[in-house]
Amino acid sequence: MNGSRGLPNSCHQYVSKCKCAQCILHCKRSDFTMSTEPRIIKFFETTLRDGEQTPGVNYFPEEKLAIAQALAEMGFDTLDCGFGASSPSEIECIRLIASKVRNAEICSIARVNFSDIELAWEAVKDAEIPVIHPFVSTSPLHRQVKLGKTREEVLEMARTAVAHARTYTENVDFALEDSTRTEHDFILEVCEAVLKEGVRFISICDTVGFALPWEFGKLVADVKREFPQARISAHCHDDLGLAVANALEGLRNGAERVDSCINGLGERAGNAATEDVVMAIRTRSADLGMDVKVDTTKITSTSRLVAKLSGMQVQWTKSVVGQNAFSHGGGIHQDGVLKDARTYEIMTPESVGLTSADRRMHMGKLSGRAALDAQMRELGYVLEKEQLNRAFDIAKLLLGKKKVLEEMDMRYIAEVAMGRVEVVIGSATVVE
Repeated sequence: MNGSRGLPNSCHQYVSKCKCAQCILHCKRSDFTMSTEPRIIKFFETTLRDGEQTPGVNYFPEEKLAIAQALAEMGFDTLDCGFGASSPSEIECIRLIASKVRNAEICSIARVNFSDIELAWEAVKDAEIPVIHPFVSTSPLHRQVKLGKTREEVLEMARTAVAHARTYTENVDFALEDSTRTEHDFILEVCEAVLKEGVRFISICDTVGFALPWEFGKLVADVKREFPQARISAHCHDDLGLAVANALEGLRNGAERVDSCINGLGERAGNAATEDVVMAIRTRSADLGMDVKVDTTKITSTSRLVAKLSGMQVQWTKSVVGQNAFSHGGGIHQDGVLKDARTYEIMTPESVGLTSADRRMHMGKLSGRAALDAQMRELGYVLEKEQLNRAFDIAKLLLGKKKVLEEMDMRYIAEVAMGRVEVVIGSATVVE
């Protein structure tokens, strides 16, 4: 074996010609990651459906429309707009989006029964590009406990669902719910059955966030190896904090599309966060051999729109869109960023729709003089060296009494340091 590639020594120099199983798989994966032109990754954006399954989220029709329009303007391919069979009002809401949003595919999911599929079609039929997306649970646990069905019955349900949906539109995708806890051979059986019926995309689902990245990547690779013609979408949940990593591994191993939600909304711990997948691909495009056709400068505005309408505020330390994503608190970091932001930032605020003014230097207990000086200059104070040293000492003293220094505090510190305000600061007395 060749230790650097994991390939037999007899063929590692001729990997493109060798037909052994390891080399074939290596070549297939190389096709996905090493092509001259980057692969453009598609998105099944499910903020409006899986995102609305977040406990506590309930969009009104006009709110769903506003989010759909924002997502379509960003350039997402398919908008998963809801579950038509859930209620008549849901059908009307999806219809509203279908009639107003003409620059994205409009999808409704459906269970694998004909009535669900018919209602899904009623919801999306007015769309420029309508999509029906049936799904069925495939794992032993779900088959036994939730469905009360055998493997054979589930297989036939999947096959007939795709066949029936195809009588309405050729844009039929299919999801194997709980794929990562399903028998390997049964996944392949279901994939074979739906492919024969003309399915467009097959969604491999880590429904409960159970898979480790290398496991999910191997599963996708196995399906692609068995069915090279299959177009795979990676549907990953974040129960173990691995949704984005799993989605990227799926893409590296042949998936063409990712199911994702803005701000990582979704059932339980949420879905793969759209903004994270987008910026991971954009930031590491050369290394991944991938790119996106998404307007990343609209990420922040769309994130804030979803946060406002969902009522789910974004964690401050959330990657890409958190309030602290471009904030710096440690003195060493602050000094580096003030000299050259690339020292501690791998993307620019502008790339996600912010400005350089949104880059924050937080004055805290671990901050240095450079950050304090920068903040003072933003407030219009240019301090001499001794004044800055005095301001720094006062700031540190105040931070022993207050958790956060607000603008009023900073101006007070500057005035004292410059000798414009008479104040006595002792060990027992601090003016706040």
